[in-house]
Amino acid sequence: MGEESSYSVLIIEDEYPARMLMMDYVINCPELKLAGIAEDGEKASKLLEEKEFDLVFLDINLPAKSGIEILKSAKKPKTFFILTTAYSEYAVQAFDLEALDYLLKPFSFIRFRKSVDKALKYWKEMPFSKEETDSGEHLTFTSESATHLLSYKDIHFISANNKSSIIHTNDKDYETPKLLKDLEEKLPSKLFLRIHKGYIVNIKYITNLRYDKGGAYLLQLKNEDETVLPVGRAFAGQLKETLGL
Repeated sequence: MGEESSYSVLIIEDEYPARMLMMDYVINCPELKLAGIAEDGEKASKLLEEKEFDLVFLDINLPAKSGIEILKSAKKPKTFFILTTAYSEYAVQAFDLEALDYLLKPFSFIRFRKSVDKALKYWKEMPFSKEETDSGEHLTFTSESATHLLSYKDIHFISANNKSSIIHTNDKDYETPKLLKDLEEKLPSKLFLRIHKGYIVNIKYITNLRYDKGGAYLLQLKNEDETVLPVGRAFAGQLKETLGL
């Protein structure tokens, strides 16, 4: 992470004193930028729908909708959630829902900073860092009606479709007359991987790899549809090496 990078933070906290303390903690972390505050579950859900945040500090006990409910419904593969609560019994559930960390109230700035450092470590280890996503790197391709410049970070996967390809994003799918092998040559290998004769995936969105009943691999993506894709036998070795398996 470069020294100039900043990560947007949303604080979701019901209690005023705790909310003020969290704001002070965020302000005292130069890497963080306070980008939103919510006092209840409804406002929090609305903010999460309207904006993208890098890091969310999420209280569990909230009016209208609990933090656990928010975390269950949030489909934000680019956002890290850190739960804050006075009750330790939610810890297992929090990690089952892939929360990055769990802060038990009252917590000190040192403990808060430890969570921030954990997030920074994960950001630095991502297949593309924040500097790369902010730099405007993109794939240029044509469809029937236009030429598109699509940021790498927005591409979930690409599938073959006869003599064309379909580029899948969170917002829409784009069909281009380019063949999959032609797109593969244009994409950076550190961000994208061929997993099948019919699929290329964005490594960042890979959430798990498992066997199916027939002994082949299935790969699941961390996107809104929780897409599951087959892994070709010829590509399984490179995929496992890339994932450190």
